[in-house]
Amino acid sequence: MTAISNSPTTAPTPTNAPRRVTLGLGDPHCRQCHGVGYLRDDAPITSPNFGKLRVCPCQAANLQLERASQLREESNTETLAGKTFDTFLAEGVSPDPNIRATVRSAYDRCRAFAARPEKWLLLTGTYGCGKTHLAAAIANECLAQHQPVLFLNTPDLLDYLRAAYAPQAEVTYGERFDEVRDAPILVLDDLGTESPTPWATEKLYQILNYRYNARLPTVITTNKDLKDIDQRVASRLSDAEIVSALTIVAPDFRAGKLNLTSDISSLTIHAHQTFETLDTRVDLSGEARQMFLNAIRAAREFVENPRGWMVFTGGYGSGKTHLAAAMANLRAQTGKPVIFVTYQDLSDLFRSSPNREVDERNGKLLQQVKTIEFLVLDDMPGLAGTAGYFRERFFQIFNYRFDAQLPTVITTAVEDKELDDRLKSRLFYSDHCQMHVLRVTPYRGKKKVGKKK
Repeated sequence: MTAISNSPTTAPTPTNAPRRVTLGLGDPHCRQCHGVGYLRDDAPITSPNFGKLRVCPCQAANLQLERASQLREESNTETLAGKTFDTFLAEGVSPDPNIRATVRSAYDRCRAFAARPEKWLLLTGTYGCGKTHLAAAIANECLAQHQPVLFLNTPDLLDYLRAAYAPQAEVTYGERFDEVRDAPILVLDDLGTESPTPWATEKLYQILNYRYNARLPTVITTNKDLKDIDQRVASRLSDAEIVSALTIVAPDFRAGKLNLTSDISSLTIHAHQTFETLDTRVDLSGEARQMFLNAIRAAREFVENPRGWMVFTGGYGSGKTHLAAAMANLRAQTGKPVIFVTYQDLSDLFRSSPNREVDERNGKLLQQVKTIEFLVLDDMPGLAGTAGYFRERFFQIFNYRFDAQLPTVITTAVEDKELDDRLKSRLFYSDHCQMHVLRVTPYRGKKKVGKKK
């Protein structure tokens, strides 16, 4: 009699079938690694690959998820937080339809890139126009699709590389450099804000040149002109076959709809100085009044169609600042970017500080003043007795705006003979600049009529 066993019957395993590994890293049903997760090629003993393991293709999905998680931890998570396409104002905050169109175009193209990351995307524009938000939105969208992406601010990237030199570093410099260089998708924010040391310049070029040649998807944001960037990198960014360049012409999103200005701008304290509150000086007569009215009319026309430069000269209390502030306020009311700054406030940014964050902030503000679409510089001195360093820093901004023909309004109480020769050569002898002299007595306000007791 055959005994009946109560234990479950298992089919015998063929002797030629490989044993499945249930505790390995791979898929237990994989026909290549049979669950181990790694493969060893049958290489001859003379081959450099002899005895080496390679990852089995069945682990590709898990490795991609692990890689995405690792790169997210090493990215600027604070920058990424909350910056998505859903939280971005797709048409900006400007009432100008042309400006809204540029923002919308950039938004649509960034979404398309996030859906299919290919080649390079270059986002340029002034501070606060939305470049970083869109770049972070691309990174977040890729991460949501489990695509590995590394998002780093350029100065932080260099600090990230330097940290690998520390004795307690968990990875070698070479491993960290390769991690950045070979990232499946790299988002590099604020290119050009790093300290331009030879080491930093060389490392950035090595990374970007490698990714350029390998056609690895890369997103770069910058507020610099390409001529102000390392020319080797600039040549890569100028290749239209690889790089799609988007310039966002928009006011500062962070300033909102009512205050489209910079942190250096003091326009808020001049909010009451508008064309409506400007006294037309009925107390004046003859040529003086006519010149004053001509200046007001020219100021309004300049705001509507800003071209070239406009300078108001006259004694203190003649209305120069009020007129210039009225121009800035009118432009801000139409939703267009403007900076109103006094020369004294501007010169404070020229001073170096032992605090790196302060210097970086001042550098960003100076760049805003240099490139803003519409600048009002109030109370400019003659500069004849100004320290050489401050004078040269000012002329860097002055000459850039003049050569680029960026709309600029200047007020000064200095007579022409007291002006630096370089200032006079620009302001008095150029078709690019219109001059208005306010020959009026100091404004004392309107007389109040009191009631008789």
